[in-house]
Amino acid sequence: MEPEVVGKRVEKLLEKHKMKVKEFAHIMGISIQTLEKKLKGEEEFYLDEMMKIKEIFQLDTKSCDELFF
Repeated sequence: MEPEVVGKRVEKLLEKHKMKVKEFAHIMGISIQTLEKKLKGEEEFYLDEMMKIKEIFQLDTKSCDELFF
């Protein structure tokens, strides 16, 4: 999946759960700048970050696959 598409999908998750970028970056253990690059598609999410997002938002396997792949 294109990094830009994944970033937009993650942004929609943040909006749906009313979570701010700063809060999400803190939970993810990455800087706000790094998260913003990932949301813009300038950097890709690593596998461990994908798994953390799955856990944070309690996504099932199908939803996680649709989000990232």
